[in-house]
Amino acid sequence: MLENWNVLAIVERNKETESLKELREDGEFERSGFKGVLVGRVADIVEFLEDVENKKYTHLNRVIPIDEAFFVSPENLIEILKRRIERYIDEIEPEDTFGFRVERRGMKEDISSQAVEREVGGYFYDLVEKIYGRKPKVNLKNPDKLIVIELVGNRCGIGFITKEMRKKYSVIRVK
Repeated sequence: MLENWNVLAIVERNKETESLKELREDGEFERSGFKGVLVGRVADIVEFLEDVENKKYTHLNRVIPIDEAFFVSPENLIEILKRRIERYIDEIEPEDTFGFRVERRGMKEDISSQAVEREVGGYFYDLVEKIYGRKPKVNLKNPDKLIVIELVGNRCGIGFITKEMRKKYSVIRVK
């Protein structure tokens, strides 16, 4: 099981096998246990995004770059996320808007994506206010900076995506 993944790839339904073959030359990828969802590790995320944007991979629909990945349980998820997102505090400039997105696969009976967004996002908001003495600007639809939390069963990945990245790479689409 790939522990240190840095890419979440969403592929066309029933095209996981073909996609794994295509992706093999550029990184280490594996099935996540959820239909159409692969996790992978690539050496150069920018190069990979360029390849995806240039349609090198036939069945790849969406890509989420991941900064760090780790295992979680419903009981420790919120506390772990609060600690891990603190690393992004210096990335939010006074003029920036920010947002949080949680996409969950699995743990449906244990975790609400909206509740995680509210609790972890609220913690981050309070932290920015406390450290910088200013109220941060939240924009949930099109923020300048977006912190993405991808839950795939008991695996969790966190990514930091800028508006510029979303404009440059149309394959980076967060739900």
